[in-house]
Amino acid sequence: MLLTVAEFRDRVRADLGDLVSDLTRTTGRAVGANEQRAWKASLPRFAVALSSQQLQSLHLYFQGAGSLSLEYPLPAASYWCDAVILGRNQGRPCAVIVEMKDWDTRGDRPGRAEGLVERDGAQWLHPSEQVRGYTEYCKRFHSAIDAHAADVAGCVLLTRDYVTEPYVLEPNRVLTIQYPVFTMAANDVQKRLPEFLVARIVDPDDQFARDFERGTYRQDRGFLAQIGKQILDPKSSYFELLDDQRRAFALCRATAEEVVKKYEEGAVRKKLIIVKGPPGSGKSAVAARLWATLVTDERLPEGNVVFTTTSSSQNSNWAELFSKVAGLPVGRGIVRGANGYYPITTHKLGVLRKKHGDMFLADPLKWRENLRSLTSLGEKFQDGASDNHNLVTIVDEAHALINPERPEGRGQFGFAPTLGPQAYQIIRCSILTLMFIDPEQGFRDRENTSLDELRAWAQELNVGEVVELDLSGAQFRCGGSPEYVEWIESLLRGEPASRNSARAGSWRVEIEEGGSVVSIHRAAQPAATYRVQDSDSVAAANAPRFRTPFEFHVVGDPEEMEAALRRHHAARKGVRLVSSFSRKWVTRDKANPHALPAELRDFNERYAVQGEQRTWSRIWNYAPGSDYTLFIQASEGSKMANDPLCEVGCPYVVRGFDYDYLGVLWLNDLVWREGHWKLNLDAVQETGVAQLLARARKERQSGGAGPATLEVRRKTAQAYRILLTRALRGVYVWIPDPETREHLLSSLGASGLDARARSPL
Repeated sequence: MLLTVAEFRDRVRADLGDLVSDLTRTTGRAVGANEQRAWKASLPRFAVALSSQQLQSLHLYFQGAGSLSLEYPLPAASYWCDAVILGRNQGRPCAVIVEMKDWDTRGDRPGRAEGLVERDGAQWLHPSEQVRGYTEYCKRFHSAIDAHAADVAGCVLLTRDYVTEPYVLEPNRVLTIQYPVFTMAANDVQKRLPEFLVARIVDPDDQFARDFERGTYRQDRGFLAQIGKQILDPKSSYFELLDDQRRAFALCRATAEEVVKKYEEGAVRKKLIIVKGPPGSGKSAVAARLWATLVTDERLPEGNVVFTTTSSSQNSNWAELFSKVAGLPVGRGIVRGANGYYPITTHKLGVLRKKHGDMFLADPLKWRENLRSLTSLGEKFQDGASDNHNLVTIVDEAHALINPERPEGRGQFGFAPTLGPQAYQIIRCSILTLMFIDPEQGFRDRENTSLDELRAWAQELNVGEVVELDLSGAQFRCGGSPEYVEWIESLLRGEPASRNSARAGSWRVEIEEGGSVVSIHRAAQPAATYRVQDSDSVAAANAPRFRTPFEFHVVGDPEEMEAALRRHHAARKGVRLVSSFSRKWVTRDKANPHALPAELRDFNERYAVQGEQRTWSRIWNYAPGSDYTLFIQASEGSKMANDPLCEVGCPYVVRGFDYDYLGVLWLNDLVWREGHWKLNLDAVQETGVAQLLARARKERQSGGAGPATLEVRRKTAQAYRILLTRALRGVYVWIPDPETREHLLSSLGASGLDARARSPL
C-alpha cells in the first residue's frame, strides 16, 4: 500500500479501522486479532511522529504484517521493515527505514557488545542493529535501490516509553549515532525526528516509490566480489582444498562455465551437479569456495549466485559467516533458505483455494496440477521464485531437503506441501544447481529427499545428464582420517567388536605423549581442516599439513570430560559439549535458561566418584528466535562466548560444523545388548522423528520391534555418527551404561581395561 504521509495521517484520523482492514488484506498473511490491536495502538502514534509539515508530501510504503505495527517485506527475504519513507534529496532518491518498538524500556541495560541490549536478564538484538541489517540488505540486494542509485538510512521509534539511555550508551553509542533512537517525547516528535528525516528526504519521487514497491531481489555483484576475494585470498583463506576437493571444485567450475556459455548464447540448458561425501569430506568447503570463485569471475553474466541452506541452524550460521567476512550484516542477502523458492506462500494458496474451489487440490501428490493451475490463472510468483531466476544456486546440506510426496514430509515447515518438493522448486528456479549431500546425515522424518528423486526431477525439468561427484576418500576432520569415519560407521552398524577392532587398527596407533597414551594415524599423509573458532566466530581453514594425532578418549564421568575440554579451551582450542536428543528440551521457551537452578535444567546426570554421588547439569543449546549462532559461533556477548561448555549441542545444531575437541554424552537412547544395538524408545526425545516414534511405540504395544522401531534405531545411530565426526583433533566420550562402554572399548581393541587408566586411548 503506497500512501503519502498526509494521506496516511488522514486515514488514521478518519477511518483507522478500514486502514487496518486494508493492511490485513494487503499483507497476504493471516493477521490475527492481536496484530490488528497492535496496529490500532501504534499507527496513531506513528502518525503523530510524522506531523511535521515538511513531511506531508513524501511517500510511505506499507506492506506485510507484524506484532507491533505494519511491515514491508524485503525482497526475497524472511524479514520485514515496519515502515519505509520514500522520496529524494539533492536530486537523488532516498529511503528511510523506520523500526518501531512498543517496548517498556525501563529496567533495560546496555548490552554486552555492540548490537545487543539487555532486557529481562537476556541479551536482545538492539533495534538499531536490526535497522542496520535492513538498510545494508536494501543497499546490496534491492533492485530499486540499485537501479536508482538511491541512498538508504534508518532509525528507531520507541512508541511506548521514553527511556533511551540503555540503548544509546556504550557499547552502542556509535551505532545509535548512525541509526538513532527516537521516542514520542515532544522534543523528538517536533524537532529531532523531523530534522533527521528532512536532512535525508525533502521532495517526493513517485517513480522511485512505485519501483520500490515492486522491488525484487538483485545482487550487487561488485560488493559480493569483494567478499569472494577475501575468501579466496591465500593469506587469509577460509577454505583451502586438497586432492578430491580440488577435483570436485575444478569439475564444478568447468561445468558452471559451460552452462553459463550456453546461457549467454541463448541456448538455455539447465544443469544439476550432485556432490556426495561423508561427514568431514569438505562439501561445505567446496561449496563456499565455489561461490566465492563464481562471484569474482568477471566473465560471469548478470544474475544471482545464491548460497542456499536447508535448516534454521545452517541459515543463521552461514549468514553470520558471510557477514563476518563482509564486515557488514548482509549475510542473509547472500544466504537463502530452501523455502524461498516456492511460487506463493501457504497463506496465498489458502486464499486461492477459497476463491477457486477445487481448482487447487489438497493432495500433496497432486502438486504438479496445482502448479499448472497457478500458471493458468496467471498468478504472480513471489520474488526469487520464477523459473530460472538464479544463474547459480549452491545448496549446502541438501540431505535435509523435504519431499512432501511422502507423509513424513508434510507439516508446518514454512511452505505449502501441495506445491511440491523443495528440491524440485530449487532446480526449477535455477539455471545451474549444485547440491552438496550426504544421504546418511538426513536423520529427521522430514529430511527425506533421495538421490534417485533428485535425478528424476532433473529429468522432468529438462536438465539433461546429471553430473555426480564423490568425495568419499577425503577427510577434513578427525585428524584427516577417513579410516576413523569408516570405524565409526562400522561401530554404529552393529558390526561385531572383533571386526570393529580390526578396523580401528587401520587408524589407531598408541604412542606415549606427555605420560599419556594417544592415538595417532599410521599414515602421515597431507590433510587439511576447517573449523568454527570461538575467537573470531568464523569458519577458518588451516594450511595443508601432515595428519595430526587424533585422540579418542573414553572418560569415567562428565567431570573428567569437562576438565579435559577446559584445558584445551585454555590453550585456545575450540571446544563444545554435544549429545543426541535423549533428554527433553524443557528450557526451550525460557527467556534466561542459564539462570535456572540445576534441577530445572535439561541435563541432570547422576554418577559416582569414589563412592560419592554427584550430579552434573547443563541446558540444551540456547537459540532464541532460532538463532543458533549463539551456540555454534559463540557470538560476542553470549553466554557461550564466556563459557563454551555451558550448553550442550544437539545433532541438528552442530551438523555441518566442527571444533577442535568435542565432549560427547552417549546416554541411554542407544545401548549395546546381546550382540546388537538396542533402542530405548522412552529416551528418544528427537521431535524431528515424532511420526516415526509414534509408530514405533505402537509396535512396542503389540509386543514386537517392527520396521518403524528399526528405522528409529537407524536414525538414532545416524545422530551419533554426526556427533562423533565433528571433531578435528579429539573426542571425549562419556558412556554411563557399562555394557555399551565395554563394547566401545572392545571395538577399539581395549577390552577389559579400565577406561580411566587407558584414557586417552
